[in-house]
Amino acid sequence: MSRKSGVLELAVLGLLNESPMHGYELNKRLKGLLGPLRATFYGSLYPCLNTLQSSGYITTDESASEVQGRRKKTTYKLTAEGKERLQEQLAEGGPSAWDDESFGVRFAFFAQTDAETRLRILEGRRSRLEERQESATS
Repeated sequence: MSRKSGVLELAVLGLLNESPMHGYELNKRLKGLLGPLRATFYGSLYPCLNTLQSSGYITTDESASEVQGRRKKTTYKLTAEGKERLQEQLAEGGPSAWDDESFGVRFAFFAQTDAETRLRILEGRRSRLEERQESATS
């Protein structure tokens, strides 16, 4: 899995952990979470949702799905395996957690991350930024 798809997977699992959502709502929330420059487009969101569903991490919630006009909005929700996968991802506190690509998403879900891992990520991020500052002033 690429780093970008891993960040998207974490973001989707984290958002669905908060509440079930349909794809349009997920896309809207992802834009807010990732920012306008790293906004997710439907071209990457729906393949991610399909992968998560085939892996058993999410499922469709037929009772919450709604029909608008001729289109049906499918609502997605986390499974027990998805909650476990989210916790595994949140527990990872290595260098990939504090790099530019994933730090914002990791930070957005700090409330769901244990204190020790949060501290490890913040210390790593600080050291990464200090390294950059040193190289910029050299």
